[in-house]
Amino acid sequence: MVELVRAAKAATMIPGAPVIKDAAILVDQGIIREVGTFASLGKVHTGDVLDLGDVFLCPGLVNAHSHLELAHLRGKCPSGRGFVVWVEDLLKQPIFDLEPDALDEAVKELKRTGTVMVGDIATRFAKEMAGMLAASGLFFAVFCEAIGETVPKRTFIPSGEFEAGFLSVAGHSLYTTHRNVLRAAKKESRERGLPFSLHLAEHDDEVAIMAGEPSAFLDLLQARGRLLDFEPPRKRPVRQALDLGLLDETTLAVHCVKVTDEDIVAVRETGATVCLCPRSNEFIGVGRAPWEKWFASGTPLCLGTDSLASNHDLDLWNEALYIKKNFDGELSLEDVLAMVTRNPARILGAGDTLGTLEPGKVASFALVPDTLQALF
Repeated sequence: MVELVRAAKAATMIPGAPVIKDAAILVDQGIIREVGTFASLGKVHTGDVLDLGDVFLCPGLVNAHSHLELAHLRGKCPSGRGFVVWVEDLLKQPIFDLEPDALDEAVKELKRTGTVMVGDIATRFAKEMAGMLAASGLFFAVFCEAIGETVPKRTFIPSGEFEAGFLSVAGHSLYTTHRNVLRAAKKESRERGLPFSLHLAEHDDEVAIMAGEPSAFLDLLQARGRLLDFEPPRKRPVRQALDLGLLDETTLAVHCVKVTDEDIVAVRETGATVCLCPRSNEFIGVGRAPWEKWFASGTPLCLGTDSLASNHDLDLWNEALYIKKNFDGELSLEDVLAMVTRNPARILGAGDTLGTLEPGKVASFALVPDTLQALF
């Protein structure tokens, strides 16, 4: 079926391209064939027209970082009291229970708010999460999270092929995942040509653990029998990630809150992408990433909601609104939209399919809310 989609405005998100007024997008069997104005495309199109009216279209959104396994913990975790308190409470929750109704509601929320792809972290149920996302119609990258001290004999990534997504591997963190496991996980993702994800420099305790300084979080972990033989590298988190070879153009470094100017330069030079999760950072109480310095550095930036154990919802527009309202300096609408469209699509391996509105891409759209437009 060939259809012409009409909207008052459309941001194609092709770098440097202007917003199209009275936009038209020719769609054939779910694939974009042409993009232009209705005045031009409407003259030659003789089929159906879907007139969306006075709306502002952009590509479907890509949530670069979530933990859908924790969907059932919405509203059940403490906020604003710091990382250690949040983790202590989280560990008391049924974190390894999968609740189908909660997952179904989470997927509905993602789709309702314009998200078409998610980069999801799966600690225990990677194949189940991939299967659920495949059935939902969302595009996805499910990262099997590597934690602990043991390198698997064969692979980190369970077998499975999915039409709209794939499985990859992520390191949980520099302190909960042994350095040999992190190296092996990154090596496998690199050999398979897959993206790699890592929580990096999220909170003060991570910096202290890396430096060999006293840490309430390390005490908590060791009381639970973890990290008993941990040897601190006595480096900042970014430096340790660099020295382990974890940062390159296929790495998605998540959070990056506790960083120095030197750290920012070092990450930029590797070509890695940074995923900011500003509302999650505020919810937990770990502080605020230096968004302005990350942006000024030229580092590719994405936005992620993180989990419903550390956020109020999975609405990426709320993430975009938050960062725009609190950004100290100039941030254009294209800059913000890039963080939720083309940048995450590229790092999650979907740059040929999603992220921009141009011929050959999947015809997936989101509506830019009036509340965000009003800020520009």
